[in-house]
Amino acid sequence: MLTLIVLLMICHWTADFTHLSTTWMLKAKQFGKPLLPIFAHAGAHAVLMGVVLFFYTDIDKALKLSAFQQLTHFVIDVCKGRMNGWFPSLANTANPYFWWLFGIDQFFHQLVILLMVAWLYI
Repeated sequence: MLTLIVLLMICHWTADFTHLSTTWMLKAKQFGKPLLPIFAHAGAHAVLMGVVLFFYTDIDKALKLSAFQQLTHFVIDVCKGRMNGWFPSLANTANPYFWWLFGIDQFFHQLVILLMVAWLYI
């Protein structure tokens, strides 16, 4: 179980903090719109995690968990981006609340990963 959690967290990091997050996606994530690039970004997460999950469960569960990952990642990123739009000072890295929002965003992403693993093992 711990190995799967670590692998899914590596997938999350890879999709968020490498070349898989393109400028097109990052600009959209900044303010939560347009939705298509954010959906594509969430799709990168779903595909990476789906590949890992395929080795831990049957294809049906892997696809369902991948879809759950895509939906939740999309919603979390849109909400965070919209917060930046409603409160422009939150988009400034010099603002300490930028980091609070970033931490909350990452907390929810990690919580989703834990929920996915719990669904497999509980």
